[in-house]
Amino acid sequence: MILILCLFKAVPLSLKPKGTKHQAHLFGLKPFTTYHIHVVAVNNAGQVSSPWTSVRTLEASPSGLSNFTVEKKENGRALLLKWSEPSQPNGVIKIYNIFSDDNLEYSGLSRQFLFRRLEPYTLYTLVLEACNAAGCTRSPPQPVRTDEAPPVSQMAPVIQAVNATNIELSWLQPINPNGKIIRYEVIHRRTKENAAGYRATTEDEKIVFTEYNAESNTFIYNDKGLQPWTRYEYKIRTWNAAGYADSSWTVAKTSQTAPKGLAAPRLYLASVNPHKVLISWASPAQPNGILQSYRLLKNDVLYPFSFDAATFNYTDEDLLPYSMYSYAIVACTMGGCSTSEPAAIQTLEAAPAFVDPPSLQALSATQINASWAPPQIQNGDITKYILKLNNEEYYPGKSLQMLVSNLQPYTQYDFVLVACTAGGCTSSMSQSVMTMEAPPLNMEAPRLLAMGSESIEITWKLPANPNGKITSYELRRDGVLVYSGLETRYLDFTLMPGMEYSYTVTANNSQGSVTSPPAQIKTNPSAPSGLLPPRLQAWSSREILVAWDPPIKVNGDIRNYTISIHKPAETGKKIVDFDASHVSFLRRSYIVAELQPYSRYDVQLQACTELGCASSEWASVQTLESPPALQPAPLIEIQTRAGGFQSTSSVLWTGPQQPNGKILYYELYRRRTTQAHINLDLALVYNGSSTSFKDDKLLPYTEYEYQVWSVNSAGRTPSGWSRCRTGPAPPEGLGAPLFSMVASTVAVVNINPPLKPNGVVSIYRLFSNDTRGTDVVLSEGTATQQTIHGLKPFTTYSIGVEACTCFNCCSKGPMAQITTQPAPPSEQPPPQIRTVTSRNASFQWSAPQSPNGIVTSYELHVYMACPLNLQPAVKACSPGPTEVKYTGKGQSANVSNLEPYTTYNLRVVSYNSVGSSASEWIGFTTEKEPPRYMAPFSVVSNLSTIHIDWSRTFVLNGRLKEYSLTESGQRIYSGFDTELYFPRTSDKTFLFQVTCITDEGSAMTPVIKYNTADGVGLILTTPGEKDKAESKRVKFYNELWFAVLMVVLGLIILAILLSLILQRKVHKQPYARDRPPLVPLQKRTSPMSVYSSGEIHPGLADTKIPGAGSPTSNHSFRIASGARRPSQSQLSRTYSQASLHRSVSQLLNLYDKKSLVEESPWDAIIRNHRTAGRGLYVDEEDLVSVIKGFSTVTKEHTTFTDTHL
Repeated sequence: MILILCLFKAVPLSLKPKGTKHQAHLFGLKPFTTYHIHVVAVNNAGQVSSPWTSVRTLEASPSGLSNFTVEKKENGRALLLKWSEPSQPNGVIKIYNIFSDDNLEYSGLSRQFLFRRLEPYTLYTLVLEACNAAGCTRSPPQPVRTDEAPPVSQMAPVIQAVNATNIELSWLQPINPNGKIIRYEVIHRRTKENAAGYRATTEDEKIVFTEYNAESNTFIYNDKGLQPWTRYEYKIRTWNAAGYADSSWTVAKTSQTAPKGLAAPRLYLASVNPHKVLISWASPAQPNGILQSYRLLKNDVLYPFSFDAATFNYTDEDLLPYSMYSYAIVACTMGGCSTSEPAAIQTLEAAPAFVDPPSLQALSATQINASWAPPQIQNGDITKYILKLNNEEYYPGKSLQMLVSNLQPYTQYDFVLVACTAGGCTSSMSQSVMTMEAPPLNMEAPRLLAMGSESIEITWKLPANPNGKITSYELRRDGVLVYSGLETRYLDFTLMPGMEYSYTVTANNSQGSVTSPPAQIKTNPSAPSGLLPPRLQAWSSREILVAWDPPIKVNGDIRNYTISIHKPAETGKKIVDFDASHVSFLRRSYIVAELQPYSRYDVQLQACTELGCASSEWASVQTLESPPALQPAPLIEIQTRAGGFQSTSSVLWTGPQQPNGKILYYELYRRRTTQAHINLDLALVYNGSSTSFKDDKLLPYTEYEYQVWSVNSAGRTPSGWSRCRTGPAPPEGLGAPLFSMVASTVAVVNINPPLKPNGVVSIYRLFSNDTRGTDVVLSEGTATQQTIHGLKPFTTYSIGVEACTCFNCCSKGPMAQITTQPAPPSEQPPPQIRTVTSRNASFQWSAPQSPNGIVTSYELHVYMACPLNLQPAVKACSPGPTEVKYTGKGQSANVSNLEPYTTYNLRVVSYNSVGSSASEWIGFTTEKEPPRYMAPFSVVSNLSTIHIDWSRTFVLNGRLKEYSLTESGQRIYSGFDTELYFPRTSDKTFLFQVTCITDEGSAMTPVIKYNTADGVGLILTTPGEKDKAESKRVKFYNELWFAVLMVVLGLIILAILLSLILQRKVHKQPYARDRPPLVPLQKRTSPMSVYSSGEIHPGLADTKIPGAGSPTSNHSFRIASGARRPSQSQLSRTYSQASLHRSVSQLLNLYDKKSLVEESPWDAIIRNHRTAGRGLYVDEEDLVSVIKGFSTVTKEHTTFTDTHL
């Protein structure tokens, strides 16, 4: 029979019945689904169906859970989450859960949720969980990013660097960007300030830079082309897709620099004064800082003084006329100086300073060529030249030469050149030249005078135009030459009375001759003769007395006398007749008046009778002197002595135009110019015959007048006054400075003007003397109150004042002393090390180079520094705290309680009433000592490794040479490490000891007994004498002879002991052999297998014997007794055989040491040996017995009963 199970969905299942009860399992059903089932029983005959039975499957976890539908809300602060039911709920949904980053954010049955309090532009991972009674199902993680929002918390930019035209700033990302940053905008605004530094106006904001590369964390922008000395404010505007955020403002101010826009100065000419120029200037258009001063450049030369910022004009004096001057203004701030464009001006014209006389050349007898050079100092453009010739003026214009014609031959002409500018004219000195000779002209007929009946006097004059120097005269009588010579008078004798004679005179010069018209005269029939020349006497300056005697031969009655008066330089003559009625006829004397003073006159007397006249020879006389007249005023030139400031006046003058006698001497008077009518300062400065004088007894910057008196024997006459002014000189009567305020580095000084300025004071300087005796300028300026900066505190200065009236016209006044206020000291020198031992050190130090006051105390600061290569291996170190080791007024100190072989740093701090100053740190290292044992070392182990650490066991007190680790008396390690790892192969007991060796000595730890089985370490011995301070001197037991002696004694004792033991063994128990078996020694490759401190050894047990001490190096340099790592088999042999089979002498030495525990070393060795249990020979039990026998003999037997010894 076949049973068919049918579901409602007609899914038949067939099965064969086996028994009376049947069941079937249906698979592949859907959860939480109702199914209708009936059974169909089928056999060969047919089938039958059961009624339908309904059944529902159980619930299962939901499936087909879809993702959220997300709506972004509230500007990125919320998400509206919506979702649909699972496609296969597999039951009744009891709850929905929403997880954000594994945090439950929502639970409920609603299928939407407003997820709030979110951060904008943040990625959230959301998971939807749907739960029914059977379980829960989660959707795949769904990343959702919130919407962007404007950035928040943009930090203000940071100013990185500032100069005059650039500001460099940096900024970071906003704390909350709230989205992807698109760009950054740098915004600035400028605050304009006036020249005094006060804020004026603020400009509008302006975007100066946009940064689109927003991926970096730090941004930098350099704002260039800024205005100097300007306040700028910057902020950062950060943009994302949702908006922007501004940072707060950051303020920066550009530094000062040289001003810009400084206009050229304006120049003005002073009216009618060619020696002055008025200069004015304006402030620069861009001060670029606070103006400190103005300076003036004249012809590219900097004035030695400066003007304050409030001065905008200056009058420049003592200039040269008609000269081009260039002026520029230098404006200075704290950032530098700038110079304006120069402005040029030409001073007014003046009369030329000096005109040289013309050069004259006589071209012929009637022509002279005059040439000249322009004046060296023209003081303007020469407008014309005037050539003066004997009070006649010729106008050559601007030409430099002129031909003067129509002149008289062989005549001296005086030329004066006058040069004129628009400012005036100046005349040269007179220059004379004579024209060439020409043949004489206009020779007058000779004058004939019948001297009697037999003689005729012939006189003649120079030709009216001699045109040269007359070389000879030829006198011809009736064509016959009777005389040739230079005389102009001839007396012709031996003539016939009453005869008419004709005379001509010929005058000769180098160019030719001229003959006068003939002159005729008849000799007298008879006339007086033998008339002597008259007697002449100068009666006064304008009168002469003429006296005479009658002729020797009167030849009749004298009817009249005639006096002829003739001046040689003139052509005419004066004739005075006296008849018998005149009073002078009887007196035979006459006073001739109306003559010129101090002039020579020729006088001739003629006596006449009725028959004729007789003339005497000419007689000469000179009139007396009279006071001179028309004395010209002197010419004055002011000069300065070379290398000094004393002004001298060079005074020149000429003689009077009418000397009226012989000038005996000149008197030069000097007086100072005053406004008063009466001047009592008149002084005679010169009395002599010279026409020049240098006056060097003048006061500086003073106006003087000079007057010349010319003196002859008859009297004197004065000239007019000539005026001059001397140049400036160093001031006199300069007082010491006065101090109105004195601080530590600044002093305000008041300056009293000098009593005698000797000019206009142009600058005051404040100076002091330095240590080398040279003057140091502290301040300068035109003000009488100045501030000195840069003084040293608590220092006495000798300060003086120097005043100047010109470039080199300076003088210094007396010094005044001030002492500045104290300030904190500075420049404290570091201390000097006097002595250093291992525990103490002494130091001394100097006072600060600039105490700036009275040092009240010193402090000595000391701290322990990290050493530099004091030990072979370097380790990490941190400096110790700073301690004050000394406080007091002394300059030396001793420091104690120091650690040996330790580097310390120290410094000195000096204090005064105002503050303190610290020196630089210096280092020193204390002396060495022998090492010192501090605490036991530690031994720990695990199943595979034994670790020994002696880093805190010793205090080195010197340079480490090595650490030596021994186990049971055998060295297993030496080097610089302070810990050691080696493999553990079995449970046994070790006897460890560490020795520290330095260059000063050594120290040894006690023996540590360590059992690897229980991990307990015991201290067997206390440190011996080596733990104490060993001296560097070699001990006797380290000497070779002592070692040899000990070996010999040991061998002897060993031989005795062996003999005793053998005898005892023979008596007690006979052996087949005469001696106990020797233990074969294996070739040792390494006494221990060691690890470096750098390897990892996990599972170490806790330390059983803690130790403490100074840390040492952990670096390994070498391993004793081998250089390679042994194999495991070698390790086992090493621990089992090599560690036990040692010489008997080593065992005895080990036993002789004092023990701190009751168990003897032999028992420990035997127990460990038995524990190891591997690698012994057959007779190793005998060896144990032998060793115990050694112990018994050594400890108990003091005498030997079974031997003769």
